[in-house]
Amino acid sequence: MPESGLLSPLLKNGGLPENSKKQTIGGVYFPYSKINAHDLPVGTILYSHGNGENVSHLVDWAEQMRRDFRCNVLVFDYAGYGKSEGTPTAPGVLDDGLAALTYLNQKEEIPTNQIILYGFSLGGSVAIDLASKHEVKALIVESSFTSLGDMGRNMLPFLPAEYLLREQLASIKKIGKVRCPVFISHGRADHVIPFSQGERLFEAANEPKTFYIPPEGLDYHSAPHGEEHLEALRQFVNSL
Repeated sequence: MPESGLLSPLLKNGGLPENSKKQTIGGVYFPYSKINAHDLPVGTILYSHGNGENVSHLVDWAEQMRRDFRCNVLVFDYAGYGKSEGTPTAPGVLDDGLAALTYLNQKEEIPTNQIILYGFSLGGSVAIDLASKHEVKALIVESSFTSLGDMGRNMLPFLPAEYLLREQLASIKKIGKVRCPVFISHGRADHVIPFSQGERLFEAANEPKTFYIPPEGLDYHSAPHGEEHLEALRQFVNSL
């Protein structure tokens, strides 16, 4: 993990965020390092990760986002992931995302319209849900699904059946309510979430929108970002 001077634990402004169940949500906030008084961040990225990840896997990626996109960055864990309290549920990941957004808005005093919601895989459903309900700066979705129903039980096999009935994480029904610029990427070789689901999300999104397909060899589900992918993201963020 970077030296403490490079990041700010969420404890600095009065404690870690809590979800509606009063469970503590772990995470790390990376404030943008200004070069001078006139060097303001482009925005603040709220990153929602995938099902097999936690914050400890994302420190380098968060630091890269902060540097390359000139943004503050908050990465957080859902209940039951990493050091977050509780157990994961489909409704719970949405509640945890709201807790993280509320933290940025109330504790870091960042206006919601300056927040860029960025979600990977499972996190895409969290980012889309938040963007459908709040006026945010932009939405970035990578390798995500249209709904849990379309995925069957492959994405969250630990969920009891009643949670699938209560919350389908139906991004395909929500993304049409998003009014900010949208960037969606999905690889053709994704064997976890079919490429067609990324296409459907893009088709259902409003303009302005961008669809990026990584090149062959970097188009599987959890492939690292190539320079072409990073440049596409930089151009999108810089256009905001």
